[in-house]
Amino acid sequence: MKKLLQVFIAIIPLIVSFSTSDPTLAIRFLMLSLLLSGVLVFYILSNKTIYQEIITHPITVIFGVMILSYILSAFYNGFGSESIYVILKLFLAYIFTIILVHFIKDNGYQPLVNSFVLFSLFLSSIYFFQILTSYSDIMSIKSEWKRNWEFDAIAATMGHKNLLSSMHFLLLPILIYVFIISKKAFKILSAIAIFLMALTLIQTQTRAVLFAIGIFSISVLILNKNSLKKKHVIGLLLGGLIILSSGYSAVKFTNRYDAFIEEFNKTLDFKSSGRYKLYNSSFQLIKEQPLFGVGPGNWSVDIWKYGLYEGTLGKSFAQRPHSDFLWVFSEGGIVAGIAYILMFIILLKDSYFLHKNREDEDGILYSLLFSCFLGFGFISLVDFPLERFSHNIIFFLLASFIIAGKIKKTNKKTPYWFKLLLLSISLFAFYVASIRYEGEIHSANAMNFKNKGKWNYLIKAIDKSYNKNYYEMEDTSTPLLWYRGVAYFNQKKYNLAFNDFQNAYQINPYHVHVLNNLATSYQMKGNSEKAKYFYRQVFKVNPTFKESRVNLAAILYNEKKYVEALDVILESQVKPYWKRKKQNLQDNYDLYLKTIVKKWIDSVFDNSNIQEQKALEEWMSGFDKKPYYTSKKTKDIFNIRVNKKIDYLAALMQYESDLKEKKNKKTR
Repeated sequence: MKKLLQVFIAIIPLIVSFSTSDPTLAIRFLMLSLLLSGVLVFYILSNKTIYQEIITHPITVIFGVMILSYILSAFYNGFGSESIYVILKLFLAYIFTIILVHFIKDNGYQPLVNSFVLFSLFLSSIYFFQILTSYSDIMSIKSEWKRNWEFDAIAATMGHKNLLSSMHFLLLPILIYVFIISKKAFKILSAIAIFLMALTLIQTQTRAVLFAIGIFSISVLILNKNSLKKKHVIGLLLGGLIILSSGYSAVKFTNRYDAFIEEFNKTLDFKSSGRYKLYNSSFQLIKEQPLFGVGPGNWSVDIWKYGLYEGTLGKSFAQRPHSDFLWVFSEGGIVAGIAYILMFIILLKDSYFLHKNREDEDGILYSLLFSCFLGFGFISLVDFPLERFSHNIIFFLLASFIIAGKIKKTNKKTPYWFKLLLLSISLFAFYVASIRYEGEIHSANAMNFKNKGKWNYLIKAIDKSYNKNYYEMEDTSTPLLWYRGVAYFNQKKYNLAFNDFQNAYQINPYHVHVLNNLATSYQMKGNSEKAKYFYRQVFKVNPTFKESRVNLAAILYNEKKYVEALDVILESQVKPYWKRKKQNLQDNYDLYLKTIVKKWIDSVFDNSNIQEQKALEEWMSGFDKKPYYTSKKTKDIFNIRVNKKIDYLAALMQYESDLKEKKNKKTR
């Protein structure tokens, strides 16, 4: 078992799947559930018991309360495939912690620490291999924004640069500990790992982790101030100087120095950032459903209701609130949220207690762990490591060091049925993980077929991936049946498409594309009232969503409600005209807008005076002669109408008057 744990921890960065849209989530879920099932089978066959003191430790109890809160929330809000997945993920972390603490009580933590070094080296090697192999291509990009975006997309096997950085932070205390206590080989390896980690953190420029590093460093120095000698201070200063100079060279080499400074400027302008909108929407969600939350896995579904997507193009969807604390409060309710906070508090209290009662090298380890949990608490406050199995594995492994250190006696043993219960849960998790892993492979294929317009292949892929109980939505909270509905719609199998859009609506009733396609299906069935209802439901989620506004404007146009049609279409969020044409965006916005404006002009022209008719003719001809200018002009006229609460003709004449006044000022 010792070798199994050592190898598993070391090779976590290598457990990836390039067949799924997310290369790590499904495969690591599968591997962790397989590992735990195997260990528990070994425990049962060898009649190995689990110490009861582990189960009754405050951390384990609090973790159990958190899981129970999630289960109650799922019962209250309704069980779905995502709620089962989230609860099983927490259960696996719980079982993993119990097994680790039991192992450490029997064998100590020393057999596991070297695996952290190998983990870090594997992770850094993959990251810098990706940097070097893509360096020339990225540096050839002229746009600075796009060049930095490409660098930020590199994340080794962690799925996101923030997750890569926070993973390195979790490894840091053990790397420092190994460097202090080891001799020769692993001392050198840990030094290399720390150096590569520092370069990675400077290159990824993750503000939360850099701030956490500051917290960690100050905490370690304060806790160990009495043990520091002159040589330690000199060594720290020299090491810091080498890392900073190497980091400066690295950001210059990748031409990311300005981006590095910009990252910190963003922190000062937090209210205008997307992160602020995430937090604000999440607070509203928590405020509305504080007791039980919205249910495990439901944040990404319900957050649509709280204004997060106002003013967006409806092309990107948040998967989490970028704060584990807000996430737990949102989905599990107030008890789960408090339990999650208490876990950090107890870990800090116990690690500090163990540090104060230090014995040989153990003291420095516990001070490093205290500082790590302090910094990681900040990361969890502003980021989302709880989502990832790799982070949970390392976090609860570090927590196990603390729990094992606090347990002095292991006289009592858990009953036989407890092991059977844990095995049952882990085997069920393995079953669900197998379904989800296979489902993600087929759903990734389906999305690829969608991009290529291979509708028959897409339908077959969704048929293989969809599972009503365990896998209904892909990572962006888009129901799988929506993809199949799109395929049927493009094949002109409208009844089949309609059924899939209806079922997708039951899974996620706040997804703008689901609502939009369902509305379109109703319109094709001749039910305009239902179509208008669902188009307007889209506006509750995303008030400026262009597709639905264009579609609704078309219905109103056919009903000869030209003013209402103009109001609807002009509230769309669109890119500037020149950008739409440059990117050759295939949509009907410009054509529909021109058609509606023309029809409205025809309806008011005869009753207008000569000056108004001239302005109307000029506006209409502008769509052909000066489309970019006229597109902006039309939006300006709409804004005047809304602000002054006047009709379009009056708004047009006000626009002409304002324009004339501006020209006169320039000539003076």
